[in-house]
Amino acid sequence: MIYKGPNSPQAILLKPLNGRAVNYHTGQTYDQQIEDTFVLADGNHSKIVILLNGRFPGPAITAYEYQDIIVHVRNLLHTDAVTIHWHGMQQKNTPWSDGVAFVSQCPILPGQNFTYQFKGKPFGTSFYHAHIGDQRTMGLYGPLIILPMRGQNISQPQEGSNVFVVAIQDWNHNDDADVLYQKMLVGDYDMNTGRLYNTTSDLSGAMYSRFQFHSGLINGRGRFYLTNNQTNGSPLTRFVVQSNQTYRFRVISAATLYPFRVFVQQHQSIYIVASDGFEIEKEPVESFIIHPGERIDFLMVANQTPGTYLLVTETLEVEAKQRNQYHVAEAIIFYNSSQNKINLNPAKAKEEVCLTTCTVFNCPFAYYPAAENRRCLSLNDVRSADPNSHTEDVEGNAIEHFFNFAFPGDKGYTPGSVNGHQFRPPSVGAYEHPDTVDYNCDACNETIICQCTYAVTLDSPNKDKIYQFVLTNIGNGSGWSHPIHLHGHSFYVMKIAFGKYDKNSGRLVQNGGQDNQDLICNDPKRFCSYAKWRNDSWSNGSHPFLNWNNPPQKDSIIVPTGGYVVIRFKADNPGVWFFHCHIDLHNTNGMGMMINESPINHPNVPNGFQICGTSLNDGN
Repeated sequence: MIYKGPNSPQAILLKPLNGRAVNYHTGQTYDQQIEDTFVLADGNHSKIVILLNGRFPGPAITAYEYQDIIVHVRNLLHTDAVTIHWHGMQQKNTPWSDGVAFVSQCPILPGQNFTYQFKGKPFGTSFYHAHIGDQRTMGLYGPLIILPMRGQNISQPQEGSNVFVVAIQDWNHNDDADVLYQKMLVGDYDMNTGRLYNTTSDLSGAMYSRFQFHSGLINGRGRFYLTNNQTNGSPLTRFVVQSNQTYRFRVISAATLYPFRVFVQQHQSIYIVASDGFEIEKEPVESFIIHPGERIDFLMVANQTPGTYLLVTETLEVEAKQRNQYHVAEAIIFYNSSQNKINLNPAKAKEEVCLTTCTVFNCPFAYYPAAENRRCLSLNDVRSADPNSHTEDVEGNAIEHFFNFAFPGDKGYTPGSVNGHQFRPPSVGAYEHPDTVDYNCDACNETIICQCTYAVTLDSPNKDKIYQFVLTNIGNGSGWSHPIHLHGHSFYVMKIAFGKYDKNSGRLVQNGGQDNQDLICNDPKRFCSYAKWRNDSWSNGSHPFLNWNNPPQKDSIIVPTGGYVVIRFKADNPGVWFFHCHIDLHNTNGMGMMINESPINHPNVPNGFQICGTSLNDGN
């Protein structure tokens, strides 16, 4: 780690030591105010990180609901283009500010400037991040907090010193974004032994793509666990609390690949109050699981013996423990008192034992193994408490679409795809030049996976119709769970359906996918690109088992392997919206598509809007 600050004429080499960053040569420590400016990650060794205004992660942006937010982005990278997506912002009347390369805008080239302008809507916990390639894994992200207008009947606190932001990232020591992507495709080898690093899986058998996890970071900091118990003592993010007060933690998953189970050491109950910024009825849980792109707010009452505790976010990989590894991101929660001294390098949190049944929110599977005494609380089980929720807006008949997010294929060609379409970004800005985008996907069919710019048009020529999307993860391309994010909208979660699981082991049973239950694929290779309801009477939005009792709102949802999710929304936001898996590696591999909403009603782009396209020199 190298630090060069405004008062340092020469660069300083740092090393971690017992929870501090010290001068490598002299052992000098630094004031916390200075130490907080260090870019440390897990303190293992130097790696390229993309900074925003000199910060990693980028600085938090805070505004009130409906305020105008104006952000000037200048790309000072020498090589790479960038765009910034404002995750969770609905961008009504400003679809060109959504920040998706070649969808809503042209990339910002090195040396160029771009101004984003949009309304802060809806309120809640969001974040901003790169949306070209896999730059999020290199640190290009930051919190975006939209505060509610005061006087609403919602969970408290919302702002002030009793509110903390927790941004989680999985961290690889060695590779930049492009190398990580190639290793997912062709393999990652130990150059000392020649051994191929194996992929990992969760307790249900759902797999994770090849991304070698070295450490987890919270707000850009974490410890590298050399073994299951031994760390390098790198500094952790600190949250200071006072006894008997209630604190809100706004948790953001900026992760590249892994979901994390989040809990607070020796605090048996925390309270879930919001998901993706939308308020839900308060639910006491022991822990919760957060997937890439999701945000979950929880309340913690500081009611334990004053001391130093850990906020723990642990991956769901079962193989880590078998390999004497501890895949975790941690932060310190310190009870401030005159009798207390903070422990900057505490021992790892002991495994929490559930003597009575523990509740875990947002599992990507139906059950924990029976021996663990944990039960899963799914989105079917929670109710909206958000003042902006109006379920009546999506009642009645709906136009229905099925989208299968998976890796189907044969003969070694199994890319990420949606309905068998591996997404290829346009060569022009799709929103600015819709007539020049090549949308031809005729090569795709029930037995062939093709690469094309896959798009579905909604609400032409009218708008405000109700749509029901059935997001599936079935067929021969299932096996991985996918967090799916819809730009330009939130949606109501009407149902999440899991496959069949063994209640004792928690594992998905063979052929237990929903394509053998509620859904039918009817294609010879089980690509499931044209799935439909097995019972025809469920078609066109008539599924009889949807949740109409204040369903929660979200903009990102986990679609479990072998399962499906039913969402509803009103198409009231004309624009071109990206719809994709929020695992960077899967999205880059083609698991995305465009929703072209109400083309006739698209707002005009501002004067002087950036233009890009392919240039072919014919020699004349």
